[in-house]
Amino acid sequence: MSVLVKKRLVVIGNGTAGARAVEEVLARGGADLFDITVFGDEPYGNYNRTRLGRVLSGKESEADILIHSLPWYPENNITFHAGVRVERIDKFSRHVFAADGRVVQYHQLIVATGSHPFLPPMAGLHTPSGTIRNGVFTFRSLDDARRMITFAQQEHHRRAAVIGGDSFALEAARGLESCGLEVEVLSGSRVTAILGADRITGLSVRNEPDIDCHMVVVSAGIRPNVDVAVVSGLAVERGIVVDDHLRVMDEDDIYAVGECVQHRGEVYGMVAPLWEQAAVLADQITGSDRSSIYLGTRAAA
Repeated sequence: MSVLVKKRLVVIGNGTAGARAVEEVLARGGADLFDITVFGDEPYGNYNRTRLGRVLSGKESEADILIHSLPWYPENNITFHAGVRVERIDKFSRHVFAADGRVVQYHQLIVATGSHPFLPPMAGLHTPSGTIRNGVFTFRSLDDARRMITFAQQEHHRRAAVIGGDSFALEAARGLESCGLEVEVLSGSRVTAILGADRITGLSVRNEPDIDCHMVVVSAGIRPNVDVAVVSGLAVERGIVVDDHLRVMDEDDIYAVGECVQHRGEVYGMVAPLWEQAAVLADQITGSDRSSIYLGTRAAA
C-alpha cells in the first residue's frame, strides 16, 4: 500500500485572508495533503478587525472578537508561529526566513501579508528618528486598540482628533467617545501639521483655526503590504501581481491572497473579495477544482 507523502504548505500572514485561505484548504481535505505552517506578525490567533471599535468602546472583549484562538491551530494540526515575522522568501531553494532566525522549507507558499495604514504627509507626525511620535496612533490591530485605551484613560487627555473618513476612522471616533474623550473627525487633506513639542497640543488645519487635542488617530486608508514580496523578487506593482488562479506571476509554487494582491490591475480592501480569492486559491492548491478561477469583484477599494 502506497503512503501519501504530505507536501509542506507555508502561509505568511494570519489575518483575514490568510486564515480564510487555510480554512478553505482544510475544507477541501488539505490536512491530508499538506503539513501546514502559518506565520503571523501578531502574537494572537486570528481575530475580526472590523470589530476593533467595539473593543475600544468596551462593548466587546478581546476574546469576543477572536475567530481562531491559539489552541485552534494545533487542534487542526497546524504549526503556528505567533508573533514571528517572515523577512524573506528564497523562491529558488523554496525556503522562508523569519526574523527570529527560523528557516522553513515549503513546497507550496501562500503570501497573505495584508495591508498597512496609509499615513498622509504632514509635519509633526514623526520623531527625529523616524518613528511615529507618542500620542499618534493608527487603528488596524489589537495592539493599536490596547495602546489607544491606555492613552485615553490618562486623566490629562481630554480631546482627540481622528484623521480620515473610512469605517475604521468612524469606529475609532465612537470608541474614544466611549472612553470619555471629546472627538473631532477630519479628512487627511485638511490637516497640515500635528502641533506640540514634547506632547501633542493640537492640529494645524488648512484655512481654519488650529484644533486643540491631546491624541491623534490616523485612519486614512490602507496600502498593500508588499515588503517581503519586494525583498524576495516577486512581481509587484501596486500589489503582488497574481493571475486568475491567485498564483503569483512567473511563479509555479507561490500564491497570494487578500489586501496585498493586485489582480487584473485592482487591489481590494473589503472582506468579500478576500473570501472569494481564498476559495479559488484553495481549489487550485488542493487540486479539488482546477477549473476554478477568480475574475475580480465588482466594487474595488
